[in-house]
Amino acid sequence: MSDYVIGDVQGCYDALMALRQKINFKPDCDRLFFLGDLVNRGGQSLAVLRWVYARQANCQSVLGNHDLSLLYRYHLPKKRSKNAEFRAIFEAPDHALLMDWLRHCPLMIDLPNALLSHAGMYPFWDVETFKQKADWAAMKLQSKPNKYLKYMYGDQPDRWQDDLTKIERWRFIINSTTRMRFIDKQGRLDLKEKMAATAKPNLQAWFNYLDQTTLDKPLYFGHWSTLGLYQQGFINCLDSGCVWGGALTAVRLDDLQLIQVS
Repeated sequence: MSDYVIGDVQGCYDALMALRQKINFKPDCDRLFFLGDLVNRGGQSLAVLRWVYARQANCQSVLGNHDLSLLYRYHLPKKRSKNAEFRAIFEAPDHALLMDWLRHCPLMIDLPNALLSHAGMYPFWDVETFKQKADWAAMKLQSKPNKYLKYMYGDQPDRWQDDLTKIERWRFIINSTTRMRFIDKQGRLDLKEKMAATAKPNLQAWFNYLDQTTLDKPLYFGHWSTLGLYQQGFINCLDSGCVWGGALTAVRLDDLQLIQVS
């Protein structure tokens, strides 16, 4: 039995099947954990969702920002765009099953030997606070999707404060778990910067503010294709830009072996 963590698939079904073959995935004993963004831009999002859904007994995923975009447009039909991949999902006969499964995916997965989140962990929280807030936000999405999704988009509040309203707290948790890249030393998120580095002197990658001594196991995230494969101490980015012509990356947790397909 082996556990694998897999970076952003983003609708690249052919790459996922190539990776499955390369790791010799055994559905009766192996487990796959996806770092979110199963869908969008790769052209085969419906096939990816169906494959993971059919193997949900041993495939789990955290939610990414593109997955949330899909849920936003599903639950708020007036917000639907001309996105062909999303339209194919909405028109599929099994769309309700797929969307219900996706909505119940968590924002964080805590394994004995790894912590998983799409964009990472807000470094001004300790691990237990992060897990509690991620679970709370996921529960709100699961129980009242229409109420919360209509308020999802927005870059404010950009900093956590205990006196935020419930909707503001939810949006900040969503942004920090699925959109975060750069922050400043006051803990403010900058959601505009998307490259591997920034020219803004007040900003740093979120993990530069994280005290890794507070972690007792590796933290895996995706979301940051311009950063690419990055491993420094307990910090591991596995978004190697498959949808942009890069690789799809997996880590076998048993021995931390990297496996990639282009």
